[in-house]
Amino acid sequence: MKVRRILGLLLLILFSSCKEKSPVPKPRSYLRLNLPNHEYSKMHIIHPCFSYNFDFGSYGSVGDFILNDKQPFFYFEPQKFTQFSSRQIIDIGYLNGRMELFSFKFQTKDSLKKLIDFSCDLVDEDKIMIDSDSYQRVIDSKNSVYGTMFYLRGNSAHNFRFHFTDSTSRFVLGFLRFNCTPNYDSLRPVIDYLKVDMDRMLSSFRWNK
Repeated sequence: MKVRRILGLLLLILFSSCKEKSPVPKPRSYLRLNLPNHEYSKMHIIHPCFSYNFDFGSYGSVGDFILNDKQPFFYFEPQKFTQFSSRQIIDIGYLNGRMELFSFKFQTKDSLKKLIDFSCDLVDEDKIMIDSDSYQRVIDSKNSVYGTMFYLRGNSAHNFRFHFTDSTSRFVLGFLRFNCTPNYDSLRPVIDYLKVDMDRMLSSFRWNK
């Protein structure tokens, strides 16, 4: 009797040890990027009506320039109340994206208010897809530079939006976007890296005399 009990117990232990364990899902992993130290070069944006410059990461390069573009593109809604518009593309190289700068010439305070409202409306549209946002302003009366940089954290097509003005006649509206489907978790190392360079852009922006 004892032998049967012992054999039964051994068989029970054997069968229980042979059962497959439930698979444990591995946490999602993302590509690790070895980003270089921050180095800067001066970006000179030369337009027929007004020009400006700012510091930006040395990986950036000035690309296409389009004057008075009339394509049906909602960024050109301000053409209705401005006298001049142009678009400048900045390629951000191996970071796989680009920055676009839209320059507008205006004459009245009412037009300036409309341009600022237009910039803020674009940020509000992106907020639908983000988790949080913040902004930073520059008020440099000595150089007539007044600007705001918006930081959008989440699966937005634009993690950086910004505008600059001299408050009298010049206005620059811009954004930075990646050439891929928005995924904040995978892009976060690059976004954090770019934030340092966007801060540098904000603090170094100057109008050409």
